[in-house]
Amino acid sequence: MADGPPSDGWEPLSEDVRRTLELLLDGDSDVHRGLRAQVPHAQMHTGGCPCPCVYLRVDPDAVAAVPMDKRMAAVSGASLFDAGGGYDGEATLFALDGFLVDLQFCDWEDQGPGPRRLWEWLGPRHD
Repeated sequence: MADGPPSDGWEPLSEDVRRTLELLLDGDSDVHRGLRAQVPHAQMHTGGCPCPCVYLRVDPDAVAAVPMDKRMAAVSGASLFDAGGGYDGEATLFALDGFLVDLQFCDWEDQGPGPRRLWEWLGPRHD
């Protein structure tokens, strides 16, 4: 991953996104351990969308790709719950060619996490 000029939109992971990734990857599988090792070497890009979804890229020279059965796959997810505890959608983390690539939030009410941090929006995890 080449360092680009600040105007390229890529930036270090926010604390909120970093914590969200760590929670989504808290499993004991080889895939989760390998992807967790990529988090310190990842950058994010919001793409200008008002939703909390972020594109991710990982420096392939700093950490190894994780062996995967498919070229692109959802590697982790969680239910989302609104401030009142009601089901609000799903978060899904994707990897491409063994590297973190996309963190998507499908928010049924389109309200976002509200005053909470992203990781506080997460409910039960699933793979």
